[in-house]
Amino acid sequence: MIKTLSLSALALATMGFNSAAHADIADFDSPRIYTGIGYGQYSFEFEDSDNDTDFDDDAQMLKGYIGTQFNEYLSLELAYQNFDEVSDIDSKAEIDGVSLAARLGLPISESFSVYAKGGWFEWDADYEQELPVGSISTSQDGGDVFYGAGIEYALTTNVQFRLEYERYKLDDDIDPDMDVASVSVQYMF
Repeated sequence: MIKTLSLSALALATMGFNSAAHADIADFDSPRIYTGIGYGQYSFEFEDSDNDTDFDDDAQMLKGYIGTQFNEYLSLELAYQNFDEVSDIDSKAEIDGVSLAARLGLPISESFSVYAKGGWFEWDADYEQELPVGSISTSQDGGDVFYGAGIEYALTTNVQFRLEYERYKLDDDIDPDMDVASVSVQYMF
């Protein structure tokens, strides 16, 4: 399961309940460009029934993204995700990739919105399996659909914070699953 986010991330997420911090997230009359960075924890797991192996570990991830918010409901977002190495007793895996997603938001108040997102994730993975006589390394790549949901808090009209969950089900021989919980800060131009 996903490791608990750090206390600072939780403090950042709860900061949105401070009524003194107030901004209007829906007050714009043309598309706006935004960029952001995020940090999170992810869980990586798979079962390989052909080789009688399974894998389950948690690690950290970083992401950077840029997007266009067309109106208060619709955004399009391009992101790069770098997932730290996960390891098990005799296996290691490292994944990174680029995603393109549509984000559908619903404003709850002038400062808060909830959103759902979905899109396409192009990924590269390096796997290493330790054997009694050495190790086997392989690289794979692919593309798969992913989805997620989150909440966004507007500190000002230009600075927002996000708390987000995403699910990646990579389609290859071992069908790995990745669950990601992250916190991000973004700047709206």
